[in-house]
Amino acid sequence: MKSLKRILITRYTALVAAVLVILSLLVIIPIRSYTLSRESRDLKVQARLFAGHAESYFRQGMSMEEIDDHLEALASHLPVRLTLVDAEGRVLGDSEYPAERMENHADRPEVAAALRGEVSSARRESRTLGERFIYAAAPVEVDGEIVGAARVSVQEEDVMPVILRVWWIFLAAFGLLLLVIVGTSLWTERTVMGELGELRDAVTSMAGGELEGWVTAPRIADFSELAESFNVMAREVRKRVEELESERKKLEAILENVSTGILVADGENRVLLLNPAAEAILGVRLEKARGRRLAEVFAGTEVEEAVRLSAAGEKVEREMELLYPRRMTLHLKSQPVVGADGKVYATVSTLEDVTLLRRVDRIRQDFVANVSHELRTPVATVRALVESLLGGALERRETAERFLRDLGRETSRLSQLVEDLLALSRLEGGETVLRVEEFDLRELVEERLEGKAKLAAEYGVEMDAATCGDLRVAADRRLLATLLDNLLDNAVKYNRPGGRVSVGCRREGGALVLEVRDTGVGMPSEELPRIFERFYRIDRARSRETGGTGLGLSIVKHIVELHGGSVSVESEPGEGSAFYVRLPQPVEGDSKAGSPG
Repeated sequence: MKSLKRILITRYTALVAAVLVILSLLVIIPIRSYTLSRESRDLKVQARLFAGHAESYFRQGMSMEEIDDHLEALASHLPVRLTLVDAEGRVLGDSEYPAERMENHADRPEVAAALRGEVSSARRESRTLGERFIYAAAPVEVDGEIVGAARVSVQEEDVMPVILRVWWIFLAAFGLLLLVIVGTSLWTERTVMGELGELRDAVTSMAGGELEGWVTAPRIADFSELAESFNVMAREVRKRVEELESERKKLEAILENVSTGILVADGENRVLLLNPAAEAILGVRLEKARGRRLAEVFAGTEVEEAVRLSAAGEKVEREMELLYPRRMTLHLKSQPVVGADGKVYATVSTLEDVTLLRRVDRIRQDFVANVSHELRTPVATVRALVESLLGGALERRETAERFLRDLGRETSRLSQLVEDLLALSRLEGGETVLRVEEFDLRELVEERLEGKAKLAAEYGVEMDAATCGDLRVAADRRLLATLLDNLLDNAVKYNRPGGRVSVGCRREGGALVLEVRDTGVGMPSEELPRIFERFYRIDRARSRETGGTGLGLSIVKHIVELHGGSVSVESEPGEGSAFYVRLPQPVEGDSKAGSPG
């Protein structure tokens, strides 16, 4: 076993060494890169200055020996090496090496760039001196023409002392830190071991049976808390037992109130637990089922088979149709509880009645099928008309006009269908927000009657609002206008020539009653419960002729329900129909409405 002292010293030493390596990578390398980069920038500045000075050498036509002497004298005051190259790359002078013994420098990257008119730098090994240099070169121009390149360079070794000094500072700082940490570790080890020795002796005494003994409070606050916790251990155990009992009661309350059924069985499929939701789904009480096999208390075999597979070690998830204790769609998930030895000791199953969800799914599927069916006919008609027109019918004026009228009617029907679908989708999806305002209902009725006047004239139907008196109401004016439009459309289109449509409005108890009555074809009583369903039509042929979408009355129903009201219908075949819309809480204090029609 390792001692605390050894652990502290070893770990802290490893930590300091790791930090030293990481900081070396994070600090020394960036410092080196920065130093070399800054040196390159400084050399570029010096190269420009040197190029301006070297212009006079070319104007005076100095020889290599003279240039060498000038450069050597100039570099003696500077910590850099100076080199002058002509436009062909020949070295004209160098401050540290005879120019006539140096090879052509046209292929040096910094010289090549300078001869192109650029100020450039490079870091590489000098082929002349065999050492690494930092170079910078600038073009030398005479009367606007580049006649050579002025190069300034310095050995990389001259820059390294700065970096090395930083490195030694780091080493010294971390060495000092290491000494401090080692000393602190030894001091901490002695203090901690002294306090732990007292605690160890007290615990040994209590383990020997001295349960009434107390641990004296150590000087270290953390150990003082440990001693106090040890002294109250017996009381804490008792307290934990009470808390576990409380948690058990909470779990029982959760199981009783959760809406999902929970069934727990042992490895032999004997029932251990049923919450109230599971009792309701399976139709059996826990008192009757506990300790008995599932097949003995529940007639259906589907649930028993799924739980049996789970007891065999499988995770089961199924959706099944049950007829007992009632017809339902049940979603079951069962999972085994496996012990450390790999044996299944119990199974936990969740039971959820998804009958309503599946019914909603079927309604959604029916809706999609109905929409597809409703769109198929007008789209096919439009396509056939367009193909006929393109196939030559366009050349025959009367035929073309008839086809275009049919095309207009079908596109209008498509447009109305899309608008109705969007309106119904917003209403059913809860996206429509009531904008309640107070307005004159008779004014709205007359406005909508005027809007349907052309349609009524086309069908030879008269409309009036004689039985609608002055009445102010608080409702969503826009939605109420849509409701009236749909009711009036049906009343006109399913009327007979010379027929009549009348609109009445009145107060009846605590509700506003809006009545739309027609003298049309009427409807059989057995059809009335379904007329507010989407796409439901009694006479599909006539509905298609009139451009109906089968959504109008469904929209009416949703608008009324959004206002918290109700809608009903009375009708007899050949006697016409009457729709009654009841909206709650009309504005009080208005004048009385006219008598109902």
